[in-house]
Amino acid sequence: MPDRDLVAGVVQLANLFTRRLVPVFERSGVTPQQWAVLSVIGAAETPMTLAAAARELLVSKQNMTGMIARLEQLGFAERSGDPNDLRSARVQLTRKGRTLLEKTRPAYEEWIANLAGTAVTDRDLQSLARTVNKLIATIEDTQG
Repeated sequence: MPDRDLVAGVVQLANLFTRRLVPVFERSGVTPQQWAVLSVIGAAETPMTLAAAARELLVSKQNMTGMIARLEQLGFAERSGDPNDLRSARVQLTRKGRTLLEKTRPAYEEWIANLAGTAVTDRDLQSLARTVNKLIATIEDTQG
C-alpha cells in the first residue's frame, strides 16, 4: 500500500466515507452531509444558531444556510428567530427529523461497527477519532 500525504489521505478517507455511507442514509432520503447536520442539531439541548452549527461542522455560514434550507424543505428542520439577536436565526429538528435520526442511527452504528471487525480494530477506530479531534483542535487554534 503506498504511503499517502496526510492531507490527500484525509480527503480520500472523507470521500470514501461519504460514498460508502450513501446506501445507509438513502433509505431515509438524506445524504451523509445532511445526516451530519441533523446529528449536530439533534445533539443540542436547545435550538442552536446557524452560526454555531456552521462552526461545529467547520463550514461557512452561507453553506450552512443552504443546507438548513434543504432540510427545511424535506421537513427535518425548522428555523426560528433568535430572541437575543434579531439578525440571527436558530434551528432545531422537527419531530420528523428526530424520528429520522432515531430510525437511521442503528444502521449507521452497525456500519461503523462492521469496520471494527476487519483489519481495523475498534481500538484503531477510537485512536483515529481521538487523533482527528486533536488535529481539528490544533488546526483551529493555530490557524484561527
